[in-house]
Order: sequence, then structure tokens, then C-alpha cells
Amino acid sequence: MMRKKARLTPVWRRWEQAAETLDMAEEAEDFQAVGMKCRECLIQLVRSLANSEMIPSGQDIPQRSNFISWSELIANVVAAGGSAERVRGHLKAIAKSTWELAGWLTHANRAGRHDASFVVDAAQNVLAAFGSAVIRHESGSPDRCAHCGSYNLDVGFNPDHPRPYVSECEECGWHSPEMR
Repeated sequence: MMRKKARLTPVWRRWEQAAETLDMAEEAEDFQAVGMKCRECLIQLVRSLANSEMIPSGQDIPQRSNFISWSELIANVVAAGGSAERVRGHLKAIAKSTWELAGWLTHANRAGRHDASFVVDAAQNVLAAFGSAVIRHESGSPDRCAHCGSYNLDVGFNPDHPRPYVSECEECGWHSPEMR
């Protein structure tokens, strides 16, 4: 089964570039560059997930790189409904705070390794949280195994399949019909 990161491969690639920049950083300017790379990573996230169907009727389409607006719209769709209120709020909060943190680092004249590391970790958290929410939303995977009832399901992504999401039970080996 493909790793969950496969759904957002270009986004994770940008995050890895930010992490590599951090590993090689020595001066404040280098750490500021980590902030810029994290911002680019976040913009790539919304570009990978956003579509015009997410725009409520009568609302203007945000600019393509408006991370805050797009992340809110994406969160509203991938974590819709009353039962997902806390998840939706969390997605919006971490998106906004991480965007602001990365912006601060980009302009921090006295930025250091710890600052840049904090931003890289925050960006990773945003990617992981939005990735999980998107996979849950797009895959339509059940919460429990259809065969044994276990909650121990893994959802993978393979863009080469007609239905790219595949559910697999880690307990009994059951696969969603796409695997057969």
C-alpha cells in the first residue's frame, strides 16, 4: 500500500527542502530562508487541495496564494459537520499560527536554529493534520473493518488506481474492493 504522504508528495518534498535548509543553516539569513521555504510549502499545500467547489455561493474566490483563506475553506470541507467541529477548528488554528510563525521567521533578524526548527516542526504538523483530514474526507474509508470490525484500518493512496484510495485492515488483512 502507498504511504499516506503520497497524496501530498509535492508538498512534502517542499517541506523536506525546508528541513534540509535548516540542517545546513549557519547564519540568521539561512534561518530566515527556512521560514520562506516553509511558507512556500504551506502555499503548495493549499494549491494541491483547493478547488472552486470549496467556495460557498456568493463568496469571492481567494487569491491563489492566500494561504489563510484557502486553509479555512479546505478545513470547512474536509472536516464538515457538527461532529468535526473540533477538528475543523484545530486545522484552522494551526494553519493560521504556523503561517504567522513562518512569516515572523522570514523577517527575524536574529533568527536562530531553535526558531527555525520550531517553524519546520509546525509546518510538518500542518501537513500531517491536513493530510489526515483530506484522506479521511476523500477516501470514504469506513471507521471499522467490514470483515472483523477492527478500528485498525490503514488508508493508502495510489494515484494509478481508478479509485486511488485503498483501505486495509491491519488485523485481518481485509482490503477495500479497489485492491481486488
